Amino acid sequence: MRSDKMDIEDLLSDESFINYCKKSSPGDIAKWNSYSRESDDHAMLVENAEASFMELFNAIADADRDEQEARLINRINIVESASIVQMQGYEKKGATNIYAIMLKLTAAAAVLLMVIFFSTNYTSSAKKESLKTFVAAYGERKNFQLPDGSIVLLNAGSKINIDESYGTSDRVIYLEGEAFFDVKHNTELPFIVRTPAMDVLALGTAFNVKAYPGEKITETSLVRGLVEITLKNEHNRKVLLHPNQKVHWENLSEKPVINSFKTKGRNSLGAADSLIETLITSDAGNIKEIAWKENKLIFEDETFADLAILLERWYGVKITFADESIQQYRFTGIFEKEKLITVFSILKESKNFHYAIIPGDTLKINISK
Repeated sequence: MRSDKMDIEDLLSDESFINYCKKSSPGDIAKWNSYSRESDDHAMLVENAEASFMELFNAIADADRDEQEARLINRINIVESASIVQMQGYEKKGATNIYAIMLKLTAAAAVLLMVIFFSTNYTSSAKKESLKTFVAAYGERKNFQLPDGSIVLLNAGSKINIDESYGTSDRVIYLEGEAFFDVKHNTELPFIVRTPAMDVLALGTAFNVKAYPGEKITETSLVRGLVEITLKNEHNRKVLLHPNQKVHWENLSEKPVINSFKTKGRNSLGAADSLIETLITSDAGNIKEIAWKENKLIFEDETFADLAILLERWYGVKITFADESIQQYRFTGIFEKEKLITVFSILKESKNFHYAIIPGDTLKINISK
């Protein structure tokens, strides 16, 4: 068999590779180390096959090997005369070769190969569904690069999942929370961000998506390029977004709103469209929806209850209210890298309230009149 056509099963039926895994033969160790250095694909194949061997070897070591060997030897003695019945749910391809290999191996090696054969069939679909997760806990923001070169900035209290096919057969992101994406251009593999309320499709662009679980608002804000929004609760309605526009979805009202960022008196969209609102950029040039990327927390006429949610994520704390009426206090402001104590000192200047800090694994702040 050509070395570039081998797979994990081939390696695990090779006595030389078994010796490599067991580190029992210097010659075989040198052989497979050399094979690994030939290419990244070879190195990955050897690494995965060795991991499978160790996993299965440890599992067998915990079982009663004598009993397993006796049973298998009995089966091997009758395999030539017995007819092979195809089991429902398993493909016939490769089965004959596997049994032929089993006859040539020792009983212990055959046990290993049989476990590999059935384990591969049972777990292949599960492996295809395996996900890789990136998380930013409360109180932190993370910046990382995806396998295709796209850049992600993950806001506090957020996570994304990608599956094993990302960057090869698709580029699908599953988002919970808020993230800014600077997408590597690839016309063959569109970049898709999935959230419960909307999907965002792009080829090469930069945009922000906010979709925290349990919150009624989901929104996408486009900075550069072009994206297509699919509103799932609006009969999969498609909305095409241009730079400096956003879709703001109220999950409870089920009414999407398309907004245009405005810079000092210029609205790029027609005001006649009832779905359009204008968002005015601040004098400092800040856009509220993406200011978090610059470690700026911007809030405009927010209730104390809603602001508390932002502060919990921003600082990794837990905020409680002793009086419901305090939750309705409203605030407008900008915080940039201020300490939590400074934030509450500033808020107290505009509203009358008290706060108590309670130490613990998670810092708690109790707000009262």
